[in-house]
Amino acid sequence: MTIQLSSEPLVEQAVQTAQTDDFGGWTFKPGLDALIDSLNHDLDLSEGTAGYFQAVITQVLINRLEVTRLITEHPEILDEEIRRPLVILGLPRSGTTLVHTLLALDPTTRYLRNYESCLAICPLPDLIPTCADPRIQAYHDTMEGFFDAAPQLRGINGLNFMAHGTAECQNLTAHEFVHIGWSVGSSLFSYGDWVAGCRMKSAYEMHKRLLQVLQWKRPNERWVLKAPMHLFGLDQLLKTYPDAEVIFTHRDPVKAMVSGVSLVYHWTEFSTQQANLPAIAQWYPRLFAKGLERALTVRQDFPAKQFFDIFHDRLSSDPVEVVREVYKHFNIHFSPVFEKRCRIWLTDNPRSKFGSHTYTAQTLGLNPETEQNRFSFYREKFDV
Repeated sequence: MTIQLSSEPLVEQAVQTAQTDDFGGWTFKPGLDALIDSLNHDLDLSEGTAGYFQAVITQVLINRLEVTRLITEHPEILDEEIRRPLVILGLPRSGTTLVHTLLALDPTTRYLRNYESCLAICPLPDLIPTCADPRIQAYHDTMEGFFDAAPQLRGINGLNFMAHGTAECQNLTAHEFVHIGWSVGSSLFSYGDWVAGCRMKSAYEMHKRLLQVLQWKRPNERWVLKAPMHLFGLDQLLKTYPDAEVIFTHRDPVKAMVSGVSLVYHWTEFSTQQANLPAIAQWYPRLFAKGLERALTVRQDFPAKQFFDIFHDRLSSDPVEVVREVYKHFNIHFSPVFEKRCRIWLTDNPRSKFGSHTYTAQTLGLNPETEQNRFSFYREKFDV
């Protein structure tokens, strides 16, 4: 019998666990409905996949309830100012993770950690914790389990998913049930299309609220944030953070699409055992061409100095110098300590450390000429 999910029991379970029914509003319901509808219709749900998403959805709902209660008890949290965040966006597989990781090494920055954004957000630790945060080991064990079960995923995403690693800030908009990664990780095509087309005002309001919560007990000079999903919501991001400084990564879109389709295929095969490679190869490039075109249109309405462009080849050949140029462009002090941290990390973490990721356009069913034409508007503008 095919498993069908419903939101009602998950909401009830979250309310019972958190002992409150105040979600801070129900603006998240369209996203939750779209996700559950996609799970029910895009997949033949197994017990394992259904159980995983039930756990994820319930944790997100509990987080909303607990964060709402925390802000009610401590309204001063909403006085926290998010000043000049550095926001990284670009096509997936274009270097966003490497840039994010290096910028997070600056002692003056605050970055979103995987363990603090993928599990419970409350209660917050003290500035100097009295004991180890239990979320760290729990997250580490979960990801090691994933990678042990599917070693090829470490080569694709090993850098992304370390417990202290730099989390994509779509983990925050996830609390409005706007998270392109859920779609990409399990080939939830209709949900991904819904995310790409939804109005993201409430998603970025939640994004800011959660940054305020996290900054309240762990302040620093600036946030460094990253998510390719910002391609679809750049207008709302810049309305929410008018002084954001945006780093745009660029890569030959054919190479980025080939790598991305491979990523979606391997993660879907692991998460659902229902990876349809021809369908992925049709859907994924179409989705991100739409996002890229939207972001470039929005970008035209903002000052050029608010953006800095990074090209994949240059980043690969001299990453420290690229980071230095980012800081110079945005008038941020590039300290000797920061530079040393970058060089140490790069020495200790060669690309081969996380395994290999091999793929070709032909084996993935992608036609390079088709993708060159699809992304011609982008290739011509940035000469990639």
